[in-house]
Amino acid sequence: MLNDSSTLLPCATPARHAPDWVDFITSSTAKSWLDELTQQPLDDAQRLARLTELRRTLPAEFAGALLTQAHLRQRAQAKFPAAARMFFTAEALEQATAYVPAAHRAAQLVAYAGAGAFLDLGCGVGGDLLALAQHRQVVAYELDPVRARFAAANAAALGLEACVTIHIADWTQALADGSLPPAAAAFVDPARRSEGRRVFSLHTMQPPLAEVLKLCRRVPLIAVKVMPGMNVAEAPAGWKVEFISHAGTCKEAVLWWGREDAPSRWASVHRADGWRMLAADDAPPPLGELAPDTVLYEPDPAVIRAGALAQLCARVGGHLFAPDIAYIVAPALRVEPLAQAFAIDEVHRFSLKLLNQRLAARGVGQVELLKRGFPQEPESLRPRLRLAPGGAPGVVIFTRRGDEHWMLIGRRLSSLQPSTTR
Repeated sequence: MLNDSSTLLPCATPARHAPDWVDFITSSTAKSWLDELTQQPLDDAQRLARLTELRRTLPAEFAGALLTQAHLRQRAQAKFPAAARMFFTAEALEQATAYVPAAHRAAQLVAYAGAGAFLDLGCGVGGDLLALAQHRQVVAYELDPVRARFAAANAAALGLEACVTIHIADWTQALADGSLPPAAAAFVDPARRSEGRRVFSLHTMQPPLAEVLKLCRRVPLIAVKVMPGMNVAEAPAGWKVEFISHAGTCKEAVLWWGREDAPSRWASVHRADGWRMLAADDAPPPLGELAPDTVLYEPDPAVIRAGALAQLCARVGGHLFAPDIAYIVAPALRVEPLAQAFAIDEVHRFSLKLLNQRLAARGVGQVELLKRGFPQEPESLRPRLRLAPGGAPGVVIFTRRGDEHWMLIGRRLSSLQPSTTR
C-alpha cells in the first residue's frame, strides 16, 4: 500500500507525485513490452533501433522509459534474482542493497527482534524492504515519489504487497511529531551522497547520525546501513559495527543498536557455501619476518575493515611483515575461507630488471600482478615485462616494508571465489 499523507522536507522537490511515465511503466499495458525488451540484447545500436520502433506507437517519453527500464533490469540481474520483474532508477539501482546482503540483514533482524512490525526508513526501490517483508509486516518511508512507487510495484511483483505500507514522507519528521508507528526493529538507509558526491563521515549523511540516534528512544533494535569506509571512531557508544563482504568486495558497513551480545566489530563474509563471521578485538596482530618459501594470505576486505587481522593471523598461524600492510605470512598453507593464499617462492627488493630475469628463469608466461602499499599501479608495468609465450602461470605481489619496496614472486594457491546472488 502506498500512503502519501505525510509532509516532505521544505528543501525537497515540491512535486509529491510521480510523473506520468511512472504510471505507464508500472501498468499492465507496459508489461508485455518490458518482458520482451528485457530478454533482448540492448547495446547502443539496438537500443536506438528499438526506440525508433517504439516511437511509432508510443509517446517519446514512454518509449524512452521502456528502454531505460529494460536496460536497468538487465544490469540488475547481478544484484537481484527477480530483477526481470522489478522496477529501478539508475541511481537507486546503484545504491540498492543486493539480494544476498539484504537477506542476511533481514535474518539477523528477525533473530534478535521481539514481536511486531519492522520499519524501513529510506526504502529506495525496496532492496531491503523486500527481504524484510518476507518475514514481517513492514512500514516504509521514502522521500522520492518515483522510488516509492517502484518499491510498491516491486513488492507487488513479488507477491508481497499485503506485507508493506509505504509513506512518501520524511521519517525524521514523523519521529519528531510522534506519527512514526511503533516497531520491533528498524532498518535505516541514510543517503551517503551529497550533490552527487560521496560523503565519508557519519555526520554528513542525510539524515545525519544525530537524527538516527533519536530512534533509540522508540525502537529497541536498529540496523543502519553506512559506508564501508566509515571511520570506526565515529561509531557512537553502545553501537556495534558489522562489515559486510559480498562477491569479494566490502559492500557496506552496518551500525547495530540493541545487540548487546554482539562483539564491538565483526566481519560477515559471503562465500559460495554461506556466511562466515569473524569477530575483532583490540589485540594488535603479531609482526614477523618476510621470507621466501612461505605462504602469503590476502584477507577479505571486510576482515581488514573490521580490524580482525589478529584473529585471522591466529587462524592461519601467521603474522604481518609490516604493521601497516594487511598481508599475512605463514610457514604453511591452511584452508581459510576468509583469505586468498599465495605461495611465495622468492622475495626481492623491487627492480624491474631483476623481475624480468626471474620471470624468464621461472618460465612464466601468464602473470597476475597484485599490490599493497606500492606507489605504482602494477598494470602500468605489464607492458615492460618479458613473458614466455605459452609459459607457466605466476604471481608477482608488489608491496612495501618500511621505506623499501619489495616484489614477491610465486604462485596462487587459493582464491576468494565470488559468491552468486542466489
